[in-house]
Amino acid sequence: MPGVPSGRGCDACRKQKKKCDIESYPCSRCRRLNIPCIGHGQQRYKFKNETVVLTVAKRVTTTSFSLDQSPCINPTLSKTLSNGVSRLMSAFVNRISQDVDIRFQLPWNFGDYLIHLPRRLGISEALDAAVDALVTAHTFFCAGNLKPGREVLTKHAHCLTILRRDVADVHKARTSETLAAIMVTSITQLFVYPGQASGVTHTNGATRLLMSRGFAKPRDDFDKLLMLTLRGPVVFEALLTDNIQLSSHDWKMLIGGFPASIHDHVDGQWFACIAHVPDLIERSKAALLMHEPPSLNLLSLELEVRALLEDIRPIIAKSRDRWDSFDATAVPGVLSNHLQAHYPRSLAMALGVGIILNCMLSGLEGAGTAVCEESVLWSEEIVQLAEMCKIYRPLGSMAMLVVLRMAWCGAACAAAKERVESLLVEYGGFFGLTEETECGDLGSIQRRWTLQQF
Repeated sequence: MPGVPSGRGCDACRKQKKKCDIESYPCSRCRRLNIPCIGHGQQRYKFKNETVVLTVAKRVTTTSFSLDQSPCINPTLSKTLSNGVSRLMSAFVNRISQDVDIRFQLPWNFGDYLIHLPRRLGISEALDAAVDALVTAHTFFCAGNLKPGREVLTKHAHCLTILRRDVADVHKARTSETLAAIMVTSITQLFVYPGQASGVTHTNGATRLLMSRGFAKPRDDFDKLLMLTLRGPVVFEALLTDNIQLSSHDWKMLIGGFPASIHDHVDGQWFACIAHVPDLIERSKAALLMHEPPSLNLLSLELEVRALLEDIRPIIAKSRDRWDSFDATAVPGVLSNHLQAHYPRSLAMALGVGIILNCMLSGLEGAGTAVCEESVLWSEEIVQLAEMCKIYRPLGSMAMLVVLRMAWCGAACAAAKERVESLLVEYGGFFGLTEETECGDLGSIQRRWTLQQF
């Protein structure tokens, strides 16, 4: 959206019209006054016009309606956004700017679909309410407030009310805007209830929406980006819990919806591997609950897991080579910072996928929770990467809350497990998580991945 760049000073200095020390965080004035340094270093934009015109033709393409299906829309009219929506756009653009510190950056951590949301504001009341709640909650969180204020809670409650209404509407529920509102609300939930940071929220509802659409082909590029982004939380929720209930056919449809380009880089390759695991767990559960001697079903499942292990090993090697050979000086500023945070995170995730597959293989072979040497080495490497990525906490390395659970299942001795637990508490502390909430589920997760709970 067009705008004139303004200063990067913090909100407190801007309000008092004082020069802000943007070279250090917090700035010297906020440090001296002992107040939160909110908005420090963020690029802001002054919009030339307070109203933005969106043509109805563009509006129609973003929903599930066509002109002949929606006679209430007059194609000759245009929609002029209110000043309130324009202010919301401006505030959200500041929140999602690439200039925001990677420790708090939203698109880098939750998906690039957020970058496309400003132009869709003013179309859906649910999306507007979701974005408004996210802007307020993220501002509070960046200021170091683990307990949300009354304004955050009020806006989040309003968002949930509007969202429930739209989800209950058969037409609105299938629009891209409603799906985006659910995903944005899931992010807000993290800031409203930080004690749930290691879990995934609202994913089950979004999954049901995808199923109601029959995993149909995306309607446009934005819809495609939404559906691709949502697959990540769905897969990880299904790995950790029984909340996602999909049939083998549904999993095949979900995985089959990946674009062919996902296999062009290592990040897509390890994700394509792990996307098969939830269905493998459910099919293994069904086979083991038959209470019969080892069958062809179990042998077939073991062969599938072994094939995925053969796939993930070269992916881990490529991820490791990419990180080891990375030269930060050869890449321009912001991109260099992003890659320095992304490459170790991606490597850790690939290592975690390998550990899960070894856990499953151990269970299918009847070895229980025994840990193989390969997993032990991978677990130790994840711990090293987690130590390195501490500087990107809280949001920039939030994936470690999941990856460290994988590392715990790959650790062989009590001392190694205790070190992983210590890191989990360190990472979770930024979200108000305690040792009990962070480490209480580790045993059940290991039993799930080694198929012992079945």
